[in-house]
Amino acid sequence: MNRVFEYIEKNQQKFLSLWEDICNMEGTAEDKPATDAITDKLQAFCESLSLFTERVCFDKCGDFLIVDTKHNAEKGVCFLAHTDTVHKKGAFGYPPVKIEGGKMQGPGVIDCKGGIAIALLAMTALIDAGYENNCRLLLTTDEEISNILGGEREMQVIKAATEGFKAAFNCEVAREGEVVVSRKGILRYIFKIHGVAAHSGIDYFGGASAIREAAYKILALEEQSTEGGTTFNCGIIKGGEKSNIVPNYCEITVDVRVNDRDAMKQAEQTLAEIAAKTFVSGTKTELCFASKREPMLRNEDTEALYNHLNAVSQKYGLGELVPIESGGGSDSAYTQLAGVPSICAVGATGDFCHTVREYANISSLASRAKLLAAATLEL
Repeated sequence: MNRVFEYIEKNQQKFLSLWEDICNMEGTAEDKPATDAITDKLQAFCESLSLFTERVCFDKCGDFLIVDTKHNAEKGVCFLAHTDTVHKKGAFGYPPVKIEGGKMQGPGVIDCKGGIAIALLAMTALIDAGYENNCRLLLTTDEEISNILGGEREMQVIKAATEGFKAAFNCEVAREGEVVVSRKGILRYIFKIHGVAAHSGIDYFGGASAIREAAYKILALEEQSTEGGTTFNCGIIKGGEKSNIVPNYCEITVDVRVNDRDAMKQAEQTLAEIAAKTFVSGTKTELCFASKREPMLRNEDTEALYNHLNAVSQKYGLGELVPIESGGGSDSAYTQLAGVPSICAVGATGDFCHTVREYANISSLASRAKLLAAATLEL
């Protein structure tokens, strides 16, 4: 393993520069030109290292990129990461990325562009060490919005690109000493509530307030949440025109997190029941599907892969890894559905993802690349 670790130490600066460059290239999932530009950059970088690339084109979301170490070889380990970030351009100022005191701050530095640099550094170290199997990296582009732009075809691409591999390591945002072994599933629905407009002074009781109906529904939804179980979060509310008009329209976007697929079915039933119930006479509600992400389950395959990763980490002095069950979703749900043992959150370590305080520990570039390369060689 000395050769692998020496390669990573010697070559990490090149991948640190890549990390900084792609973080300076801002792009949300909805901005296809921006995410395609990042894919262009990564494809050129990978091909300069004699890695094999395949681009999967989409109409609405950015193109996916599949990166392989070998062609016509037995499938080994696959890595995952995504190129999209959550903030609009300019949220972090200019330049977006700042490096100081061993930390990198900027859009997506841990979520999840640091993971891209880590995966590619590990892959090139494996090539140098003579790893005989194919190691693959799959880069998606609308992970932050639950893969809604790529639709069902995107799910098919993820499955086809990852099935048959011995393990899938998702290089998502991480914290020191932790990896994720399960993630909740996500449902997002929109309640579109229609009322009756009226003058709030002259004909208040002739109206039917859509906002009032929404208020009752919000309480009914949030009261279904349980500690450690399913949660219903009414995160966006839109409604009303003027303060002197009884509002005839309001909509609520509800984010639901579930532990397993049975809970997901029950949550969908709960949403339908509350949508169908009328609290304010004269209002009616449409329940509209927005997006869905399957849960990543902690099962025997996950447990075995975690035990392997933790043993390797301790064997080579990289520290003990604590298994975490996360409330956030990721593409690991779909590698698991493809029948591939999966572990998530093995990317760059840091904190405050999805905020303008997001930062990464630069030292995690080498340490996590070593972990992934060692775990792959000994699997």
